Order: sequence, then structure tokens, then C-alpha cells
Amino acid sequence: MPLKIGFDSKRALHNTRGLGNYSRNLISGLVNYYPENSYYLFGKSAKNTECVRWQNQISNQTTLISPGPSLPGKALWRSYFSEDEIRKQQLDIFHGLSHEIPFKKKNKHTKYVVTIHDLFVFRLKNEFKWIDRKIYLAKIKYSCRHADLIIAVSEQTKKDLIDLLHVTEEKIVVNYQSCSDLYYEEKNDEWKQRVKKAYQLPNRFYLFVGALVKHKNIERIIEAIALLPLEIQYPLVIVGRENSYKNELIAIARKFKLEEKIQFVDFVTGEDLPVLYQLAELLIWPSLFEGFGIPIIEALFSKLPVITSNLGCVAEAGGEGAVYVDPEQASAIASAIESVITDDTLYAKLREKGHAHVQKFHIKNTSRHLMELYKSVLK
Repeated sequence: MPLKIGFDSKRALHNTRGLGNYSRNLISGLVNYYPENSYYLFGKSAKNTECVRWQNQISNQTTLISPGPSLPGKALWRSYFSEDEIRKQQLDIFHGLSHEIPFKKKNKHTKYVVTIHDLFVFRLKNEFKWIDRKIYLAKIKYSCRHADLIIAVSEQTKKDLIDLLHVTEEKIVVNYQSCSDLYYEEKNDEWKQRVKKAYQLPNRFYLFVGALVKHKNIERIIEAIALLPLEIQYPLVIVGRENSYKNELIAIARKFKLEEKIQFVDFVTGEDLPVLYQLAELLIWPSLFEGFGIPIIEALFSKLPVITSNLGCVAEAGGEGAVYVDPEQASAIASAIESVITDDTLYAKLREKGHAHVQKFHIKNTSRHLMELYKSVLK
């Protein structure tokens, strides 16, 4: 029997980073593999070029539900008044894709599902303003209390929900996230050359992809590169939205006389980013804490070996396609880089094992598991 499924689509329609990518990939997977259902996107129509393109691609298979012009604001509609539309549409499932479901849940017909990505608000208190922490935490607590099912994106996040928020374990299920199917196939040489020229990429380079924030530990990558033999001291391309942290990284690079070997790329289109993975020598990703680690998945689908942290949940993403190091030790990162980049047999083994491991995160598999979860919560 076809289902009527609604999504909090704020980030799918307006965010080009992690939570937006998660939301778009999840919705696209369900739309493509389970077209018999009816899907409703709750949010204002996209304006960003990349999000507009995605919305247009699925417009024939989804219904957009937007706040009316008389309502006081998008945030209030998302948190409160969208409940009226959920009830009106008689949805079977409403899925809050980023930590929250509407307050004042009144609709007994609908089952509510919420995805919790991480508990950074506990782990990384210094990266949040006090008031933002209070609001963020209140929304998570409410959602965990009132949702019929909580989806954690990793075993680490599930453990944090149990340990830090004392959520009942039986209420939480891990459903791993996937990445865009653009990563599944290698691009041709013409496309690679176009991308290389457009972003002025070096011939050989190491890659970091992610937010420019302290816990990503990018400074340790720079320190590690400084320890490498000159013949493998390739440039580091850092893909992430630029902010004040960039100046700190430039200062660190200058200290080690590596200014010419650090390249910042503020924005890469969704179509071009897979090519950067395919052109790189390694993904170096020694994050201190993560909810999951989607760049690792993107790298493994791209057959790119990964050097990452031995902390937290990243081993769930990396499997045997990654080398795990103490992220606090630049010497350990440097040693891992040298081992992988100078050993062709090890390099090939990591590519092969990583690509085999990452198939569990193929959007076909994550979509199937999610649909099974939806049906189980309706029973």
C-alpha cells in the first residue's frame, strides 16, 4: 500500500553543505527507488542554483508545502504551524531530517521520525553561542521524547543519545547515510581537465573536505605535511566555506614555510566535487569528533584511500579503506601519509577494500533500510 511521507525540507531546499546533502540524498533515494509513494517537502522553494536544480529534478514526484504569506516567520511555521498541514494531508510518516519535529504534536494518524546526526552541542560547547546551545538542545530533547522512531546516523551518535540524553535504546535505530550517486562512476579525462583548470588544482595534491572549524583538526594536517620528505610534500587542497579560521591556518602554514602549498577552495559544485576526489592522492581527515564522516564515504566511492582519526565513529565509515591514526600527533599523520603514498601495493589494497566496504552505503541499500524502518513504525 503506498505511503504518504512528509519531510522537513528546510536544509534540502536551502543548504548546500552536510545536512542539506544528507536531506537531498535521502529524499532522492526514496523518490527513485520507491516511486509508488507520495512525498511532501515542507519548506520554502529553493533559491540557490544547486538546490533549485535538485528541486526541479524531483518536482514531478513531490509536492511542496510552503508557509502561507500571513504567517510571522519561517522558523515559527517549521517548529509549530507546519503541524496543521501534516494533519491536513493525513501523512503516514513525517520525518524531521535534522534534529527536530514540530512542537505541539497533535496528529494521531501520523508517525513521527527524527534523524539525529550528532550531539556536538555537548561535545563541542565552545563552537556554539550559549543561546544557540539552549535552543538546539531543547529541540533535540523534545524530538527524542515525542518521536515514534529516532534515526541515528552512526553507532557513535546512538551511544551519545543513550549516554548523554538517556534516550531509551529501543527507540533508536542506526540508518547510515549515503552520498550522491555522482560519486559512483569515474569521470572522463575531459571532465577532469576542465575541473582541474577551473579550480587551478596542482598536478598532485592531498585533499581535505569539510567545514573550516577547529575540531576538524586541519592544522595537524599542515604540521604533518611539513614533516614529509620533500618528494612527497604535495600541496594540500582544503575545500570548505572560508571563515576566520582560515587566517589561523594560513599563519600555521607560514610558520612551516608551506604558504605556497596550501590552497583554499571556498566552493565546489556538487557535480565537480567528485572529480576532486578522483584527482587527489589521499583524503586526509583527522577530525577530533564526528557524527559520521560523509567525506570518507565520498572518498571510498571515488577509490581514494583515506587517512583519518582513530577516535569516535569514523571507522564505521572507513572500514578497511582507511588508515587510522592518533589525530593529535602530526608525526603519526605524516608517517601514515608516507606509508601509503610510497607503497603501491598498500595503496591499491586500500582502494580495493575501501570500495568494497562502501557499497553498504550505496543509496539503494540505505533507502531500502529506511523504507523498512518506516513500515515497521507503522505496524
